[in-house]
Amino acid sequence: MDLTIRPVPPESRQALRLMCLGDSITEGFWFPGGYRCALCRCISENGLENCVSFVGEYCGGNMYDSHHAGYIGFGIEQIPAAESISGARSGLTAFAGKLLAAYPADIVFLLIGTNDILSLYDLAHFGDRLEHLAHMILQALPENGALCIATLPDMDAADSQYISPYFFTPDSMDAAVADCNRQIRAVTERLSNAGKPVYLADINPLLTKADLYDGVHPNETGYEKIGCFFFRMLLQFLPAHSAHLYPPAYA
Repeated sequence: MDLTIRPVPPESRQALRLMCLGDSITEGFWFPGGYRCALCRCISENGLENCVSFVGEYCGGNMYDSHHAGYIGFGIEQIPAAESISGARSGLTAFAGKLLAAYPADIVFLLIGTNDILSLYDLAHFGDRLEHLAHMILQALPENGALCIATLPDMDAADSQYISPYFFTPDSMDAAVADCNRQIRAVTERLSNAGKPVYLADINPLLTKADLYDGVHPNETGYEKIGCFFFRMLLQFLPAHSAHLYPPAYA
């Protein structure tokens, strides 16, 4: 798909502040920058670097702006060791408000929940935890801000590098991911219907298990697909920051 749009005139404008928030998939585990590489490349190729500024406490990856908020191994909320099959994990809800106060964002791309599944941590209440985190983020966003919540890529329990074969079969992992994605869609729909600026970033159908590097993290092709999807999603928010943005050529 052609992701090129007509160039934006060079007049000065306030950049949209974008936070990519999540776990190791956002950080770019094994492939520095992860999906942010493709996202930034699409932004750069379309001459939009001055329109989008990435925010977050970390930097990583070779791109025009490598700031991000990807936290390796994190869950939605803190996961106690006694309730996890993979040990204790930190969670985003412990500091999301402070993070956004320190690094204000207009748009947040949230991709989180993989480690909740890998921990088998109270998946029946996965959506409740996600909704609590979403409210924390929404409270920190400015007027006209937006939260995009992504579905999770499938995982392949046939690869046991990060997936316990004692607790997961390929079928049970598929079922767990599908159920958590159902909860993600339900939370997003519920918040949107309540008038909140929340949007579904449904990346799950884009990727197959062939797009995985180690059963959990995307390979280069998988990261590319996610980054290009997020770029297309980003375009809908840019007109509010630039009256000169042309519609995408592929629309």
